[in-house]
Amino acid sequence: MVSRAGLRLAMSVLAIAFSLVGGAAYSERAKKVINAQTITTYPPFSFKDPSSSKLTGFDIDTLNAIAAKMGAEVNWIETSFDQLVSFAALKTKRADMTGSGMGDIPQRRETVSFLDYVYEVQVLYTLRANADQFNNPDALCGKRVAITRSAAVLSDLVANLSEENCAKAGKPAIVVMGSDNSGQSQQMLNQGRVDVAVSGGASLAYQNTLEESRYAVLGKPLAKSAYGMSFLKDNQELGQALKKAFAAIITDGTYDQLLRKWNMPDGSSIVHAMINGEP
Repeated sequence: MVSRAGLRLAMSVLAIAFSLVGGAAYSERAKKVINAQTITTYPPFSFKDPSSSKLTGFDIDTLNAIAAKMGAEVNWIETSFDQLVSFAALKTKRADMTGSGMGDIPQRRETVSFLDYVYEVQVLYTLRANADQFNNPDALCGKRVAITRSAAVLSDLVANLSEENCAKAGKPAIVVMGSDNSGQSQQMLNQGRVDVAVSGGASLAYQNTLEESRYAVLGKPLAKSAYGMSFLKDNQELGQALKKAFAAIITDGTYDQLLRKWNMPDGSSIVHAMINGEP
């Protein structure tokens, strides 16, 4: 017969054992959560569905699919674009990565590394009703062009365009007007405060589905740039895990399905998983 003291000891041992197992299980679950920052105002990449207020978009679907391959889930943290590109939450460990893409450019690589996941083509556009006014490259001379202030590279490209097509011909320069985001650029265009704006091709195509093809692309694309989801440079373990999982969704066809689902323009596919532009 087991004594009461012996029974109490056995129960204590079992309680400790279950506590350790439970703690290990909790720790394992905690390791499988990726805290990712995202903005909610950049359709079709990351935005709130107007009908449900649910977070959705190409970026959201892509990182969720990557996380699933890692046996993980994403905890989405909503933020502003300014906070996103400051990488403050990554530096303070409040987030593991940015789940919204941004241009993979050398200046940003000083702080973070990028999982490149899509190409975005940057285009000039205007109201379709005014498109006939811009049949020639020099038709932009003296016109006002809205460009997001954070897109310094695009401002430089437009400045080069102005130099080649306007200054050398003795015509007025293209006037760059800064905006806070692509939505404000469209607002400025619709209000007549600018004549032309710059946008990503995918964003403009999405907007045209909402506004009955209100906008028309002008001429050839200004640039084609890789967009990446960022993580701190010293977090290479996470980076390699993301890269491996992204390669897996390319191989199994999930990536192509998402490109089609969100109507990404031709040339958007990355084809190979890359970090900082390197396979």
